Amino acid sequence: MAMLSQVGAISVKELKILLRDRQALALLFLMPTFFILVMSFALEGVFEAGTRSRPLEILVVNQDRGDLAQKTVKAAKRIGGITLVETGPSGPLTLEQAEASIRKGTQRFALVFRGDYTERLQGATADTRSATEPRDTAALNTVQAGRAGEDQPPAEHAAISLIVDPAINQQVQTVVSGIVSGIVERMRLATQLPARIQDALEPIADEIPPADLAGTGVDELGEPAAEIEKLIADEAQQITLEITPPRGFGRERRPTATEQNVPAYAIFGVFFIVLTIAKSFLRERLDGTFVRLLTAPLPKPLLIIGKLLPYYLVNLLQIALMFAVGVAVFGMTLGSLPAFAVLSLATAATANGLGLLVAAFGRSEAQVDTLAVLLAITLAALGGIMVPTFVMPESLQMLSRLTPHAWALAGYQDVIVRGLTLRDVLPETGVLLGFAAVFLLVGLWRLRLN
Repeated sequence: MAMLSQVGAISVKELKILLRDRQALALLFLMPTFFILVMSFALEGVFEAGTRSRPLEILVVNQDRGDLAQKTVKAAKRIGGITLVETGPSGPLTLEQAEASIRKGTQRFALVFRGDYTERLQGATADTRSATEPRDTAALNTVQAGRAGEDQPPAEHAAISLIVDPAINQQVQTVVSGIVSGIVERMRLATQLPARIQDALEPIADEIPPADLAGTGVDELGEPAAEIEKLIADEAQQITLEITPPRGFGRERRPTATEQNVPAYAIFGVFFIVLTIAKSFLRERLDGTFVRLLTAPLPKPLLIIGKLLPYYLVNLLQIALMFAVGVAVFGMTLGSLPAFAVLSLATAATANGLGLLVAAFGRSEAQVDTLAVLLAITLAALGGIMVPTFVMPESLQMLSRLTPHAWALAGYQDVIVRGLTLRDVLPETGVLLGFAAVFLLVGLWRLRLN
């Protein structure tokens, strides 16, 4: 009985200690709850992207001189999982408007019907590749390599093209291209096969009475049947859906999974410096070292900068190491080095600023630990590190714009995945520096009150 009493006394003591830091206790409950809400809403888009409840939006540029492109679009609108947008603010979308939307990141896909789409669908200028013949890879590479900054539209030799943001998930791209290819295939067969079958059967029409023709098997038709089968096989490869990035993206090939994933994981790792910085400030506050530092003949901002500088250098080394692994092990490319360097400097500054902010508001080790982990994981989830933002609900997409992670990821994707230059990433760099400035100013203000 005495032992139970002692155990109870110890438990009561620990409970009092725990209740003394109510903010930390609240964060222990809020962190998993908030994380569950954010991840559940975000991942909902991953599993529902391309369904009737969450269709993927595709811009449509109709340059067709005939009417089959419009019929194809009409057929596509009856299929769930995609939403086709044919008009812009000033009327039917042009190729330039569609590519500009993809370059800005407001859209991910654009379907372009070329001027000869109807003619090609009707077989007037058919590409007679057989179903077993491989695609002309050299021609496709030439198309994709020639689109970077030149004036010619991508995939000019194709009757229909799907312009895709290179940063898009490969699985999502496959879903969209599969849907479009299936629609075009059905439209082509519905357009060509009736007339072609009639032409193939015409030589034997007089030899087989109509009453017998209905019961005649395909294998009994001889040479016409073989011609029909050959026709179907050839037609299956006639209209090729070319997939290409928009003009202005300096990539001659589709980026690898490493080039798409390494930037996200690097950003995620960089922001874990927040916990290290916050704990360092907390320890110095608790043991009185920070108060003694404030007596030094230095302005407070310079004192803080001096304390943050080592962590800033650690962040830069982190970035260098993580991307070096990607280059050395997986052969990824970094794109424009000046743009990469500027983005890295801004990202590290933002992470350090957030660390100071957490240090200024955290009053105990439990608070600092919980708040730092909460911010690191939640901001990463909202910012597209764990889930692509374009598949999130619209409300979460708007929230993602309020996270530094989203802007850092967009900047790295511009440089590494899309092949853009320093001038193109200045907006993302400016926003990151703005985040850093706000975090630092609020942190300094808060520390002044403490």
